[in-house]
Amino acid sequence: MTKIKQIQSILERRIRHGDYLLTGLPAERELSREVGASRMTARKAIERLMKNGLLERQPNGRLTVCRDYTESLQTFGFLVPSTYSGNIERWRLAIESAAKDAKARVRTILYVHWDDPMLLEALENFDSIFLFPSGEEIPNRIIQRLKEAGRSLAVLERDFTMHNISSVCLFPSFFTQRLLDKLGELGHHKVDCFNVQTLDPIITSRIEQWNLWRATHRISGDLFGEPVQPYTPYEAQLNWAYENMCKVLDKGLLKSSSIFCTTAIAAIGAIRAMRNRNIKVGEDISVCTINDEGLARYLSPSLTCIEMPDPTPYIRMCIERMQSDNNEWVGSLLIQPSQPQLFFGESTGSNKVKA
Repeated sequence: MTKIKQIQSILERRIRHGDYLLTGLPAERELSREVGASRMTARKAIERLMKNGLLERQPNGRLTVCRDYTESLQTFGFLVPSTYSGNIERWRLAIESAAKDAKARVRTILYVHWDDPMLLEALENFDSIFLFPSGEEIPNRIIQRLKEAGRSLAVLERDFTMHNISSVCLFPSFFTQRLLDKLGELGHHKVDCFNVQTLDPIITSRIEQWNLWRATHRISGDLFGEPVQPYTPYEAQLNWAYENMCKVLDKGLLKSSSIFCTTAIAAIGAIRAMRNRNIKVGEDISVCTINDEGLARYLSPSLTCIEMPDPTPYIRMCIERMQSDNNEWVGSLLIQPSQPQLFFGESTGSNKVKA
């Protein structure tokens, strides 16, 4: 492949994936340095793309992607916090699959805070947006900006319908009750809660549901764990969960027969700490969690949980609404499953201690 053809191929791939939607095309001099070619070689590659109808030069000399091409291919932005996880990856794959069926493309954009310029530019430049919120509290000015996006935006995993923003929630807070009911059926009369996740609305609602369930069934339990800071890396969260449970065990604070973990990270860290102290999970103590992030069946012991359903059908519904000719979002702003998918793993068993 000649150098001209190589540069042409690189640019075509980037244009096809929407790489220049936020940054704009580089100048010839910048492009030539980037690919290690002469400026004349870069110019010839650009001229070929202009001839093929992919690029056009504006009166000020700046290169842009041809309007006909950009208008023919809708682009979805997937905005996610910098703490990328397996959970977010499942959402990304679902969005890409649904977008492909809709003949659209997807760009994943990482942001590190709510005033990150990348986030704000994405809201301006993409046709539609799927937003995965971080644990950091969202400022009112950003909420207002999200509301202005109208039906072209959907929030994932958080219910923003109170702000008139469409939302997809695969784990409604009441699913927590079904998981805890399983512990009650197994005879556990004390259920603790372990949380190390940032106290965002999702985690807070799960803890509230745990408290409500205990009050309803007159069951005791203690809350353990210290929340991490927003944007803490995934591996650091696992280590934080492990160290927090080690402290609880070493101080002799865990006296219940079962423990509800607010996240898979908390559960994995807790189980590792218990096994290192020869506590038999599933026999000496039962452990369960919400949202296994697709891991529950493959852990040892397998983890009792509410499994994450396939997000793809829910994303398809969003895309259909985003692409419809109606100006308004037709139907409920909140898209969620009606029933939890309960997986009963080896991490839970019957309570051997009589009340």
